[in-house]
Amino acid sequence: ASTYLMNLCSGEEICSMEGFTVDTRAEDLRHVWIPLTLKMSISKTQGLEISTWPEGEELSSAEEAEGASLYDLVVTVPHILDVRTGGNLVAHIKVGETYHQRKEGVTHQQWYLFNDFLIEPIDKTEAAQFDVSWKVPAILYYAKRNYHNKYDLRSNKNPIDASVLLTEASLARKQRKSHAGDLVGLDAEFVTLNQEEAELRSDGTKSTIKPSQMSVARITCVRGQGPNEGVPFIDDYISTQEQVRVYLDAKISSKHLTTLKSTYLKLRFLIDTGVRFVGHGLQKDFRVINLLVLKDQVIDTVYLFHLPRKRMISLRFLAWYFLDLNIQGETHDIEEEGPMNVRKVLKGLYEKGRQLDWKVPESDTGCFSMSNMLSK
Repeated sequence: ASTYLMNLCSGEEICSMEGFTVDTRAEDLRHVWIPLTLKMSISKTQGLEISTWPEGEELSSAEEAEGASLYDLVVTVPHILDVRTGGNLVAHIKVGETYHQRKEGVTHQQWYLFNDFLIEPIDKTEAAQFDVSWKVPAILYYAKRNYHNKYDLRSNKNPIDASVLLTEASLARKQRKSHAGDLVGLDAEFVTLNQEEAELRSDGTKSTIKPSQMSVARITCVRGQGPNEGVPFIDDYISTQEQVRVYLDAKISSKHLTTLKSTYLKLRFLIDTGVRFVGHGLQKDFRVINLLVLKDQVIDTVYLFHLPRKRMISLRFLAWYFLDLNIQGETHDIEEEGPMNVRKVLKGLYEKGRQLDWKVPESDTGCFSMSNMLSK
């Protein structure tokens, strides 16, 4: 084994690379068999020629003139085998310089492991290391080197048009189109497909073994301004083929069902249009829905009405305190939640909450009005 390792590192090509960690056991080195860079070119007989290429080297001018190109490994998706659970997929993703420049102010690239809710930096060898007895490559994704410098990949046109809002039994047919900056109240309801698996450590802390798996069941969007203020224009009940273990705030009803893809397209259109979403707990909702929304497009009352080092306040208590409205008493209607656009924190909110132990008096009722709420 030591002779094998010495032969492997004799040229110093791999072992001296900055940030490259080599395991001292030849048994592990054997599993690094995925090339980090490939050279592709068209042969004289018009066939595609593919060969490995040293990661840090560039093509010569002559090779570029002949039409050769380099492709770098940027994503690997392995299947982690587990006889008990059937295993799961994880992803190794090479994140480029643009992200790190924006987030950390440094110019470098870094590989990351994405394993459910766990994200952590890894060495590039781990992305190319596969032992098929427990870690089987499912997807290898190579990207053309420097393609973002040579090609303009920006699009000035939204590929999804407003027609997605008019499909099926749409509520938006008689309403005006959405524009950048429009306020849109949004709420989502979910069903639990699998419960969380956790264990209690000896020190009393809880360790999550497997997070709960959730699926979106209903999406409601209402207008937050204009002549249709407070009027819903999306109210989709989403069908799922998965076995549902627990329903969250779902009502048994003969509602019109649609597909997840159809609702995704509607939300994607609104996001790309530039509307501003208003709601309670939107950060979590968008995370479960699996949509990225810019911070300046979200007004989340969870954080709008929150003081540092204080508890988060429920929507029900906010609605009662500001609007004299008792919502979610027995049932949960997300058309009530969507337009909850509360603008500013008033004095006494936390004091009143502590006095009532953050519980809404059952006898208090009210009548909701978007205009009344905006005027406060």
